[in-house]
Amino acid sequence: MLGCDIIELSRIRKSYETYGDKFVRRILSKEELEIFLKRSNKVEFLAGRFSAKEAISKALKTGIRGNLSFGGISILPDEFGALKIYINGELKENIQVSISHCKEYAMSVSMIKNV
Repeated sequence: MLGCDIIELSRIRKSYETYGDKFVRRILSKEELEIFLKRSNKVEFLAGRFSAKEAISKALKTGIRGNLSFGGISILPDEFGALKIYINGELKENIQVSISHCKEYAMSVSMIKNV
């Protein structure tokens, strides 16, 4: 199953400027927050994670609701930079995601294998 999402960086920037840490903590897991705090391109990072989590929820055909929250999905790099997906702390090796950015947008595609 596939999921895709695209988000305007300006929309994420506005939410970040308006809600600050409250917005960040709603979107990112604790582990992602550690990465975020070290980044200079904070808006791009937030937009990419937001888009990727939406794409994952679309591939799962659940949307973000119930047991699947933004903060419950962690997208973390392994030692080689490949993204690993964790849902509620459990590694989901059957879920892949790709995140891309440009000047105005972040977009993601997610694929679930063997479902």
